[in-house]
Amino acid sequence: MPGRDQRGAGRGLDPRLRRTDRGGVASLTRPHPGGEPARRRPSAARREGRRGRRWARLRHARRREVARDPHPASPPGPEGRGGDRGARRGRGLPPDPRPTRRAALKRLRAFPVPRPRLLALVAIAAVPIALVQVSAAFALIAVLVVGAALVVAVIDYRATPVPETVRVTRSAEPQLSIGVGNPVALRLRNPSGRPIRATLRDTVPVSFDVDRRTAKLEVGPESDGEIRYAARPRHRGTFRFGDIHLRLRGPLDLVERQGRVAADAPANVYPDLQEIRRYEVSLRRGLAYDAGQRRARIPGAGSVFERLREYTPDDDPRSISWTATARRGRPISVEYETERQQRIVILLDAGRMMSSTLGVLTKLDHAVNTALMLSYVAIAKGDEVGLMGFADTVRAYSPPHRGRGQFLRLTEDLRRLDVTMTESDYEAAFEFLRSKTARRAFVILFTDLVDQEASRGLVRSITRLAGNNLVLCCLLQDPQLLEAATREPTTSTALYERVVASQVREARQHALAILRQRGVHSLDVPAERLSVATIQRYLELKRRFF
Repeated sequence: MPGRDQRGAGRGLDPRLRRTDRGGVASLTRPHPGGEPARRRPSAARREGRRGRRWARLRHARRREVARDPHPASPPGPEGRGGDRGARRGRGLPPDPRPTRRAALKRLRAFPVPRPRLLALVAIAAVPIALVQVSAAFALIAVLVVGAALVVAVIDYRATPVPETVRVTRSAEPQLSIGVGNPVALRLRNPSGRPIRATLRDTVPVSFDVDRRTAKLEVGPESDGEIRYAARPRHRGTFRFGDIHLRLRGPLDLVERQGRVAADAPANVYPDLQEIRRYEVSLRRGLAYDAGQRRARIPGAGSVFERLREYTPDDDPRSISWTATARRGRPISVEYETERQQRIVILLDAGRMMSSTLGVLTKLDHAVNTALMLSYVAIAKGDEVGLMGFADTVRAYSPPHRGRGQFLRLTEDLRRLDVTMTESDYEAAFEFLRSKTARRAFVILFTDLVDQEASRGLVRSITRLAGNNLVLCCLLQDPQLLEAATREPTTSTALYERVVASQVREARQHALAILRQRGVHSLDVPAERLSVATIQRYLELKRRFF
């Protein structure tokens, strides 16, 4: 248009157009409107031509243009948490404060710790300080007392062995047992020619209960010393021991040097393995297995001859071999064992009902301990043992096999099985088991039962499972519920608790009676008797039905 050309020629180039160094072409990119003040933005009417056509907006001359690489590099990969301290200084950032904190803690550990005897010497200076008003000479006496105490403390500190010269090691079982005291030993080696007095403190996992946190030890010159404590894990799984902290006392007992020995080590917590060791000892001695309850002979149940041994008072008189007795001149019993190569499948309910605690362990922990002991006995008898843990879904499954390798696999599976807060899906779990095992099997289920209505799904599913399998349902009694149901009430609240507890126990017994009517064998015992009672019932049912 002529008018527009003349106006442009009179004023020169539009100030909104600017040349660039890259080819002298005006930039036509449209920046984000949010980067420019509103008063400098052209209105919508000015951005449109006379014919209503929308023209491309030109870059304002005052807008800063930053040169960018047309092919930007990809972002760098992830860096370590420590970062590059040199890069931090190059970027003008403050240095990483973590090394400073570590150095401060190291200096703090190197600082001497005063003993009560040193504090008592310093406290003596309070007597002349209190008499300063009587005579100014008492102030000098107080200064001399404090100075002498500090000088003697420095001498005692320099005579104290350096913690880095002392060797401290930890000794513990590679497999720890849940819920029982596992012995842990701390050994200290004194390389110096003088006796040392030390205080040791081990760093144990948070879920471990120990009988003592710190222990004092006195070791002679160039000799070893040892202290022991018991660690009681509350959960299964993999944990870690930490460093060992120690304090070495000076010969004058005025100050202590403190230090730390790196002793990080894994702590693998398994089900109760100590009970298996007791069972092995009882077998080697030819005694009955005893877990604190009524003595029950595990070897000897069955019809296959195993060995001859001396008669004990708890033996059945019918097991006496009169021929062997006449030949040896003393009563001899015949010991039988059950038939081998039966298929045993252990089912563990890991749902919400098994999360309640009995003592320091959950119901699932007690069931896992019993399952491990039962699998050991069954594999020792030559049976094929399998395992399945389930809740809302199947969480662990190991098909039935024999041998020591199978026992080790079951031990690892039991160690990893944790309780959940979900409802158990019995129908899906038992359907999965039926799809895996076509043969008839001896199924041992560890679960909890409330009443017929609340456990309707369990009763229906386990009845169907018992159609072609021998099923034993093992339950754990609640001692608090039993106590509330049998306690003599003294108040109205106690009477109400007794009535409610009695109703809960009656509903539970009614549900168990329904299971027995439908061909399911049951066991309802306290937690401390679960292992022995389960093994007894396993041997009894195996002798009767296989």
